[in-house]
Amino acid sequence: MALLGPATAAEAAGCAGNTCTGKNPHSQGCDQGADVLDRAIPSGGGPRVELRRSKRCSAAWARFDGPANENWRAKLDIQGRKPVIIHASQSYAAYTTMVGTSSRYRACIEEYGGGWTCTKWH
Repeated sequence: MALLGPATAAEAAGCAGNTCTGKNPHSQGCDQGADVLDRAIPSGGGPRVELRRSKRCSAAWARFDGPANENWRAKLDIQGRKPVIIHASQSYAAYTTMVGTSSRYRACIEEYGGGWTCTKWH
């Protein structure tokens, strides 16, 4: 009987690159080992939004740094496409669906009273 080693990155991920666009990073296994590329913090204070990237999936998404009041909104801005907007949750760190890293993207958090604070484009 042969012993099997740990799954390779390609076997463990449920998608890669543009096939990840619109999919859930957790259910696809892309959140495991993901990096934080950047953070956006509203100027008046409030929760942070992270721009996260999975090297193994070649995909990115925006995620609240932790639980926050549902009145907060964040978005994954995707150049040339409609943004993905989410509301925070008091129970968990809410996150957007993913976009393949061949697109330009950034994470943003809505300021109190309107407008958005965003990370730089990646």
